[in-house]
Amino acid sequence: MLLNIIIVEDSEELCEGWQDILSLDGHHVNCFFNGRSALEERALIMQADVLVTDYYLPDINGLTLVSLVRKIRADLPIILLTGTRDPAIRESLRQVENAMFLSKPIRIEQLERSIRELIAASSKSPAADADKADQVDLPPSSPY
Repeated sequence: MLLNIIIVEDSEELCEGWQDILSLDGHHVNCFFNGRSALEERALIMQADVLVTDYYLPDINGLTLVSLVRKIRADLPIILLTGTRDPAIRESLRQVENAMFLSKPIRIEQLERSIRELIAASSKSPAADADKADQVDLPPSSPY
């Protein structure tokens, strides 16, 4: 199954490496290095099969990104990544519905397997209305 994948990861090397490998497998992958850039691409969000995002991004944190993406597309499966050991953050990531939490560092094989598992587990429900995409308000910039 070929997928449309959005990756939001501030490490350009990591993001582009994952993009290269996943593209070789036939997937269509779009990389963004911050949350705001991803949110500006509403059409891609509507077409995506999965969103993979880091928690720590240069402009907004991953949970804020997920909240805003879910206003555009409520049913989008999401993989949340973090290297943090902060138990409060890790627990908040685990609470996100239709999502999978993975700890960094992560091997590409684990990411690929997790994407397949999440897609298989996700029940297909109607996507959010496209016109809701215009109603998303971005929060003020934040270092997290």
